[in-house]
Amino acid sequence: MRGKMPGDELRLGPFIGGLNTGSDPTAIADAELAECLNFELDIDGSLISRPPLKEIAGAGSFTQRIIFLCEATFTGTTYLIASNVDGVYHYRADTNAWTLITSSFQAAAAVQYADKVYLVSKPGSGNGGKWDPSGGFTAVAAIPKGQAAVILKERLFIVPGVDSTTNSSRLSFSDVGNLDSWPGTNFIDVGQGDGTKLIDITVFQNNLLLFKNQATYSFAYDTNPAEATLIRISNTIGVDKQFNMVNYENQVYIFHNGWVYELVGYDFNRLNTKVPFIRDDTAPSSFAAENVFVSTLEDRLVCRFYRNIYVFGLRTRTWSEWESVENNLHYFGPILTIHPETGNRYFAGSCLTANESIIECYDKHAVGNKEQTIADTSVLITCSAKTKNFDLAISHKFKRLFWWGADVLTGKDVAGSI
Repeated sequence: MRGKMPGDELRLGPFIGGLNTGSDPTAIADAELAECLNFELDIDGSLISRPPLKEIAGAGSFTQRIIFLCEATFTGTTYLIASNVDGVYHYRADTNAWTLITSSFQAAAAVQYADKVYLVSKPGSGNGGKWDPSGGFTAVAAIPKGQAAVILKERLFIVPGVDSTTNSSRLSFSDVGNLDSWPGTNFIDVGQGDGTKLIDITVFQNNLLLFKNQATYSFAYDTNPAEATLIRISNTIGVDKQFNMVNYENQVYIFHNGWVYELVGYDFNRLNTKVPFIRDDTAPSSFAAENVFVSTLEDRLVCRFYRNIYVFGLRTRTWSEWESVENNLHYFGPILTIHPETGNRYFAGSCLTANESIIECYDKHAVGNKEQTIADTSVLITCSAKTKNFDLAISHKFKRLFWWGADVLTGKDVAGSI
């Protein structure tokens, strides 16, 4: 836009600062946006549409929402392990086929080790066990119940999780190389009796990070976990529930009390100061426990906060918001990445208890990738961006608005207002 002389040229974009909703629209930088819906910043500084979402299973598939837990690979075939109140399932992405592994319990975590998938039972459910495609499911009553698990130095470590009612601060671990063996002395209580629960766990720099409600610990050992060094690295930052922590390359990202933190080394860096999350719990039906989560989708950090979806570009370091007009697509749950030879794929259940949808998330637009429901109904992705407020009534600076424009590549209508 250009004002009548005397005046200044007003350049709009590129909006390399991304979304800024924490400041007044008059105070944000010229390169920031007051609204950035279904757009994201490309590495060249341009705004592009978010990738599409596709419903690949709908009503009648299950009795309630499904939760994806882990990827497993056997003889070149990739399986997705998922669970709900009806039991544990595996899904083959190459055949789009679901198979029930067991109906004896609901799993809350799963890991692959020694050509078996070890299934950790959710607190309050039946005994866990192990599974492989050729041998089937075998119950292992000794595996502790919990909601997060990792393998480190040939041992399986399990934390009890937010739904635990006993020993809620207990870190349990198996014998070396034998994940069926869980002696009664193989545990350490972390911050026992502090009124909080041990919720999540991850491997970080060959050590363990342990997350409670209001604290984070580093757990390091050489050969015997009972002789480990336990250091509290934060007295105030932890995680609120399951799926509030995710790894990306050499970083760990967590959600805590409305804020997203990046853990670099052992320092916490808040990421969404300019984009404070807004709670909107209006939904077509009740939210499941996964109403708040963080997941990765290629080079993106996807953060659900009830109804709203905030997305952080891990390469561009900018925020945007996502939304779908189709409820089954909009209310997806935690995203699981699988790594078949044909290229990464991304799957999610629903964050609504009664929603039986399975969503495949794409990381980019490509031939055949479009936003659609299980009924093959195409859904429009409506993108909108709003700049800061410019006061064009300042007579000595902007006398008259002659023209404005945008360089847009699209097959759909483009509307602009000022």
